[in-house]
Amino acid sequence: MRIWLYILLPLLLEQSLYAQEGEFPTEMPLPSGDLVDVGTKADAPDTIETVPADEAEVVLPVAYVTAELSSKTRFTDRVANAVVWFDEPVEEAEDGISGSNDVSILEVNTFDEPNSKTGKYAAVIRFLPRKTGSVTLPELSFKSETTDYRTHPINFKVSQPIRSENMSLTLTPVKQRVYTGEPVKLSLAWECTVNAAELKSLRLYPDFFNNSSIEVIIPRNTDDEKTHVGLPLGGRRVIATRTLPEEKSKALGTVELPLYLRFTEPGIYTLPETRLECVRLDKAGSDFARYAAHFNNALFESVEADQSYTRIYTTAPAIEIEVLPLPANNSGIEYSGLVAPIDFEVTAQPTEIEIGQLLEMEIKVSGNAPHGMIELPLLSHQNGLRERFLVDNDLGRIWHKEGTSFRTRLRPLSTTIQALPSLHFLVLNPDNDAYEIRSTKAIALKTLSSEGQDFIPLKNFKGAAITLTNQPEGIWHNLKANRMNDLLNTLFDLLSRNFWLCLVLGPMAFLCIVPIVKERRRRANDRNYRLRADAYKRFKRATNDSPEKWSTFLDFMAAHFECSGKAWTLSDSVEALRSVNASDADIAHISSIHKAADARDFSSSSNDVEFAQLDSVARQVLKGIGKLSIVLLLASQLLTPEVQASDWSEAEQLFTQAQGETAGSNAANALYQQAALKFQSEAAVEKHPGESWVNAGNAWFQADAIGRAIAAYQNALNYRPFDPKLSENLAAARAMTLNDIPEAQKWWQCLPTRWLKAVVAIISLLFWASLLLTVRYRSRRTVIASALCAICLLTVSIFLLQKTRTSHTAGVVIVDALYAKKGPNHSYANTFNEPLHDGAEFVVIEQQDDWSFVELSDGRQCWILSSQTTTFSQ
Repeated sequence: MRIWLYILLPLLLEQSLYAQEGEFPTEMPLPSGDLVDVGTKADAPDTIETVPADEAEVVLPVAYVTAELSSKTRFTDRVANAVVWFDEPVEEAEDGISGSNDVSILEVNTFDEPNSKTGKYAAVIRFLPRKTGSVTLPELSFKSETTDYRTHPINFKVSQPIRSENMSLTLTPVKQRVYTGEPVKLSLAWECTVNAAELKSLRLYPDFFNNSSIEVIIPRNTDDEKTHVGLPLGGRRVIATRTLPEEKSKALGTVELPLYLRFTEPGIYTLPETRLECVRLDKAGSDFARYAAHFNNALFESVEADQSYTRIYTTAPAIEIEVLPLPANNSGIEYSGLVAPIDFEVTAQPTEIEIGQLLEMEIKVSGNAPHGMIELPLLSHQNGLRERFLVDNDLGRIWHKEGTSFRTRLRPLSTTIQALPSLHFLVLNPDNDAYEIRSTKAIALKTLSSEGQDFIPLKNFKGAAITLTNQPEGIWHNLKANRMNDLLNTLFDLLSRNFWLCLVLGPMAFLCIVPIVKERRRRANDRNYRLRADAYKRFKRATNDSPEKWSTFLDFMAAHFECSGKAWTLSDSVEALRSVNASDADIAHISSIHKAADARDFSSSSNDVEFAQLDSVARQVLKGIGKLSIVLLLASQLLTPEVQASDWSEAEQLFTQAQGETAGSNAANALYQQAALKFQSEAAVEKHPGESWVNAGNAWFQADAIGRAIAAYQNALNYRPFDPKLSENLAAARAMTLNDIPEAQKWWQCLPTRWLKAVVAIISLLFWASLLLTVRYRSRRTVIASALCAICLLTVSIFLLQKTRTSHTAGVVIVDALYAKKGPNHSYANTFNEPLHDGAEFVVIEQQDDWSFVELSDGRQCWILSSQTTTFSQ
């Protein structure tokens, strides 16, 4: 029997162990290792059973080693390290590394190569304590080819940061009500009575350093250099002012630092509580501010592993600052972005110059804002300089104690220039909430001609002229009610609703009117026919049994047979009646009337003459047709139910009130939402529907309800499809949506169905009218007009047919996030990894209870909750 005997061999440490928060030093010291006897002769059995080598289970001897902690002080929020040394390469044992209720094992790294100085192999354990007080690092297992190494459990103490009564931190704003873009000074003061030599590793990172809407500038320190002290603040190295205590103790004293904040968006900002934390050594050991260097003090240094220390902290309370939107600028001058108090001083060199030569100009700006927060608008926009000087808008910036100096170059363009004119800057005075114009002093110049040239046009210089470009951001103003728009909308709505009636009305009216048109044409081209028709009309209008009836009958007979009515005799009547094959009774009756009328006119007797049966002789009867009028129908459409006149004005008042509130505030959003609902109620009763939907969309947009704004703009397109401002509003709203879903839609698909129906109805009526004109006049122009109308009618009808085939109900998401599903139930899996956000548009394919099967603009399909969307017709 073989007996393995391991003898404990002590090893001396060659150097101190150093590892800090996950760092493993290149040169690692060798700690002592404990080896234990895992077998003796007495333990051996009397007999030995042989087992094949491939079936034998190898049991490695166990050796216990000691894990050494890398630092003396540990905390629950900082990673600690422990190192274990071995004489041979090891690897992490399966299920041999596990955490406990006391610590969480984060990572274990083993090294295959020995340390260059010690010749030892190491394993580094990174762990995080989970509680304060007494904590145990559990037993860990490592295996080599020959040995199963296990560490002894280690007990150690875990501390936590404590609030110190020996120091305080204050952040004091100069004012808590500022305008957008107005710099506000924030004074930081750290008072500390702790010995400066005991302080290390300062951590001070105010939360507002991470806010993209807040610009932070720390100005250059201009105090006596003897008072300078370096601070790590918000990831920056800054110079503050240190005031030592009067009793000249070793305390740190008071450290003061000014900060300037500038807010880019209006609203209520809450600057969270600011925490200042540092390490206090148990024994003063730091050489604070050695070598008198600003950034060479212990506040920038990390605590060493072999030092005992306590973490102390203090906090500054939260600060609330109200940021107001800029007041309306009605001055006609571009706002400079500068805030009073501020002063300008301009110098120029040289004062005698030829045209086209360079003139150096310096503008010294002084105020309460630090260097870095002072900007000047484009100097080429100055009225005094424009077209008289060629201005270089690239400004050089130079720091000075009170602000910033700007340097630029000018070229005078005319010999008539006798001075560098006053520059005018529009600045905001927050004390009276108004803009003020600040002007500089003019500087006398003497401008000479150059090579006989007295003037150089500004446009000779490329890029000097100002080109206007469209601003894609924002939405257009609200629209006003317009009677003409209401009338056109009513007409289009009438034609759209009565589309089929209008289509049938055209051919019916044509069939009814074409006899009249033919009659008119025959009367215009045939003089005899016109005379006969006129004579017959007079005959029909004459009263029966009256002498006028007989005279109009004779005129009618004469006109029919192309004779004069006054020369018409009995024989003419008999001959005419016989030519038309009249009956003998009719001929005899007309003859008797002739004789009776002659007897009455040419004798003294007064016999009454009967004219009652003359109508039976006049066989030609002209038939009239009734004209169909749509006046009553149009009037019935115009008499739509009236809503209260106050609804529109109340919506406008709510919108105006919302603009007066702080942008983005709850009060402003509530007013915008009320205004949007009022405008939508107007549109629902067809009261200025186009304008109402546009204004509702504007209100929803201002209330940050992008989905509802898009739906309102889409409804407005049914009434105003060619409004460029409406299209820009819709584009602005879509630009604010988070989901990037490409849209592919043909231009004609954007035309509203109601407009296409109205256009088809109008062109149809024009076609039949032109066809009637063609029947009447038969000219080339009327034929061409009829053909053009037919082509237009066919084209628009095809568009309408295609639009009707592809018509659908569209919708838009109106909640912040909506997860699409693969079926009409929450149990189905999500269709996409990301949610659909407010403003995502779709087309409804199918509806099941509260679920809608929709298709996105890129063709992908999914199921979504109908209650989290709003729909509109396209």
